[in-house]
Amino acid sequence: MNKFDERYEIRLARRSDIEMIMGFIHDYWRKGHIMSRDRNLFEYEYVNGEQVNFVIAIDRKTQFLEGIFGFLNCSQTNDPYKKDIWGSMWMVVDTHDNTPFLGVELARRVLDLTGCRMHIGNGANPKTTIPLRRMFFRDKVARMQHYYYLNDKITDYRIAIIKDKKHTCPGSVEHPTTLMEFRSFEEVKDRFDIESLDTIPYKDNWYLNKRFFNHPYYQYTVFGLQDNRGHTGALMVARSLEVNGSRVLRIVDYIGDQSLFAGLNRDLEEIVQKQAYEYVDFYTLGFNSEYILNAGFTLRTDEDKNVIPNYFEPFLQDNVDIWAHYKVNGTLFFKADGDQDRPNHYVENPKNSIQA
Repeated sequence: MNKFDERYEIRLARRSDIEMIMGFIHDYWRKGHIMSRDRNLFEYEYVNGEQVNFVIAIDRKTQFLEGIFGFLNCSQTNDPYKKDIWGSMWMVVDTHDNTPFLGVELARRVLDLTGCRMHIGNGANPKTTIPLRRMFFRDKVARMQHYYYLNDKITDYRIAIIKDKKHTCPGSVEHPTTLMEFRSFEEVKDRFDIESLDTIPYKDNWYLNKRFFNHPYYQYTVFGLQDNRGHTGALMVARSLEVNGSRVLRIVDYIGDQSLFAGLNRDLEEIVQKQAYEYVDFYTLGFNSEYILNAGFTLRTDEDKNVIPNYFEPFLQDNVDIWAHYKVNGTLFFKADGDQDRPNHYVENPKNSIQA
């Protein structure tokens, strides 16, 4: 019992709290935010049975909700040595009489209330969240690396702004990797054992099925990466987007043997030419950069004159940095982790790629 418990009821949210949390998001996070309007998406993201993945602080006297800390599960395991979570929406009401550092306390409570091994996050605000994570939690912080594989046969780029058609020359790969599309979750289970991997974060079959095969709005493509013996050693997840009458392919997750990525140049070249993609892009942190460069990707740097957009809802033709926080070197981050690859407006046609 501390000063926070004296004033607030701090606990994991329940289903009966959902409307209150959605109202809080509308009032204090952003008016009309999708998580304040789309109950279907809210429940898909945050509800597990009767538990809702928010730590909430309710003022004991007024019964007002004064703070939220949302999180997302990387797996369904109860093993404390594998249970990892991503942080999500983190907000407290800015009043003159609230208890100082309530937001920090909510972030601390999530560790005890969930029993997680690691609390990590991407998409963190570099001006607010990142300094807090560094100061109060001694987290490591870093900017995710953004790579792109350019289709240099295109002359009219409508999504990217290309001023320099430079290419990272693929390194010598003796055995090219073959991409095979998995049409169902059952196909993946038959060919790839995700639960045998020892990574941070730990992802399991439950997560893979829920996140990519059963997403209510987005259509993902799950590829198996095969070596020259036909063995599937990794999974790569991608999503196609269309805007301004043009298309791009975004790699949003990668699970398994990273070395197989180095042999993707042949198949990626075929995909971008056949589908007329302007580019393939890949946000990641903790991934071996040599393998990505060997596949023909270019690392977007601060000096890069090209623009490879990240925001598509609404479409914003600017380069965007994504920041992450973590505890252990080697922690892996990708675009679909946490809440970074989700709709930002109500979607009329579920399972269709968003068109801005």
